[in-house]
Amino acid sequence: MNENVVITVLAAVILFLICGLAGVIIYFTRREKKFAGSMEDMLEDAVSGRFQEQHLDESRMSVIENNMWRYLCDHERKISRMTKEREQMQEQISDISHQAVIPISNIMLYSQLLEEWTETQNPEDRQNIRDALTAIGEQAETLDFLIESLVKLSRLETGIIRVNVRKQPLQAVLDAVRNQFQAIAAQKEIQLEVTDTGEMAAFDLKWTIEAVANIVDNAIKYTPRGGNVTVRVQSYPSLVRIDIADNGPGIPEAEQAKVFLRFYRSETVSDSPGVGIGLYLAREVMRAQNGYIKLSSKIDEGSTFSLFFMKEEMSQK
Repeated sequence: MNENVVITVLAAVILFLICGLAGVIIYFTRREKKFAGSMEDMLEDAVSGRFQEQHLDESRMSVIENNMWRYLCDHERKISRMTKEREQMQEQISDISHQAVIPISNIMLYSQLLEEWTETQNPEDRQNIRDALTAIGEQAETLDFLIESLVKLSRLETGIIRVNVRKQPLQAVLDAVRNQFQAIAAQKEIQLEVTDTGEMAAFDLKWTIEAVANIVDNAIKYTPRGGNVTVRVQSYPSLVRIDIADNGPGIPEAEQAKVFLRFYRSETVSDSPGVGIGLYLAREVMRAQNGYIKLSSKIDEGSTFSLFFMKEEMSQK
C-alpha cells in the first residue's frame, strides 16, 4: 500500500514538473515572439519613416528593446537635424546666388555704358578703353559661370536638387545641344555633327542637357580650328550610349581619371579658359540617374566621352 502511495506521489510530482516546464517553455516562447514582434514593428516604423519617439515603460521592456528604442530615437533626431541643416543650406545657397547676381549684372551694365561713352572719345583712347571693357566683360562672364556652376554643384551634392528620371526620347537632348552650339562651332570653323535618333532612355531632361552640353562645350573649346565634333547615339539591350567625339589634342592616359575631379585642370590646356567644373558636374548628373561616363582618348587623335543611360526607369532612393 505504501509503495502505491509513493508511486502515486512521485507520478504527481513528475507530472507537476512536466507541466511547470511546459509552462515555462510556453512563457518564454511567447515572450520571444512578443519581443521579436516589437523589434520588427520598431524597425518597420523606422524604415518607413513612421517612427516616433514615445515614453518608455522600462518595467515592461527588455534591456535590448530599450536600447534599440533609444537608438532609433537618436537616429530619428539626427535625421531631423540633417533635414533642418539641409533646408538652411538651401536658403544660404539661394541667398549667395541672389547676392552674386546683382553685382555681376551691374558690372556688365556699367561696361556697356562705358562702351557707349567711348564713342565720344578720340580713336586712340577709344581702342584702349574697348580692350579694357572687353577684358572686364570676359571676366564678369567667367565669374557668373563659376558662381552658377558652384550653386548647381552644391544643390546636386546635398540632395537639394533631385533628378526627375523618366523614360523619354533622347532626341530632345540632341536638339538642345545642336541649337546651343551650332553657331559657336561655326565661329571656330568646327564641323559639329549631331546625328538624330529615335532611341528612348530613362533620364532627367534638364540635367542631362546640362551634362551633355558641358562635354560638347569642352570638345569645341579644345578642338583646333577646322576640326570636327560629333554626337551620336548607340543602343544596347538594356543601355543607350551617347558618344561625344572630337579630333582635338587628346588627353594623356595618366590624366584621364583626373579630368572628372572637381576643379582639375590639365597643364596642357592651362592657357584655355575654364575652371574644371563641367566634367565633374556631368559625372555627378549621370550617377544621380543610374548612369555613368566613360572616356577613351589618344594623344593627337582626339577624345570620345561616352554617356551610358538605362533604358528603363529604376527606383530613386
